Amino acid sequence: MEKYDRTAGAVLVLASAGVVLAMAHHPTGLHSGALGQIVHGVLIVLIGITAYGLFHFALRQGVARPAVLAGVVAYGISLFGNVGAATINGFAVPAMAAHDGIDHQLFIVTWELNQALANVAVVATGAAFLLWSIGLLRQSGWMAKTIALLGLAAGVAPVLLLGFGAVRMNVAGAIILYTMQAAWVLLVGLYLASGRFEADRALNASDGM
Repeated sequence: MEKYDRTAGAVLVLASAGVVLAMAHHPTGLHSGALGQIVHGVLIVLIGITAYGLFHFALRQGVARPAVLAGVVAYGISLFGNVGAATINGFAVPAMAAHDGIDHQLFIVTWELNQALANVAVVATGAAFLLWSIGLLRQSGWMAKTIALLGLAAGVAPVLLLGFGAVRMNVAGAIILYTMQAAWVLLVGLYLASGRFEADRALNASDGM
């Protein structure tokens, strides 16, 4: 399976950069037109691509290990939240806005649904990063341990910022939180693509870990 590390790593590097770029072009307002659909459509694709790379990472860590498997479950929940939130804002809301005389209360409902799903996604993603980083701490090599420590931060910090109300899941807040999470995904991608992951696994084996 190690022969696919570079592919998964490259996917994660490109996807993490793509998420930040897409969020930088995220429109505001109800009448975002085609741009809103394009941005959210691209984000949904990038979410799936990121999941491919991270699930490969989980398989390489050993998905039978409880913490790694729990991370996969948590990230699966985050996929539901992220895709749901993007579908509401990117496609359902613009379609509603195109109708004349639609009740404003419906937009409040859709906004609250979007926020609930987005919040769930941030917390679930944080849990996944935390669980995968705990597993990575067992790996030999300075790069593995550095990424693990940064993963703990990337898992906890966005949840704390959201929980204490320091940021909200509006466009500005989402850019901050998604960038923090994308930064760790980028590091994992570089770790896999560099071949260091397999080298550290070999070092673990030689040490009898």
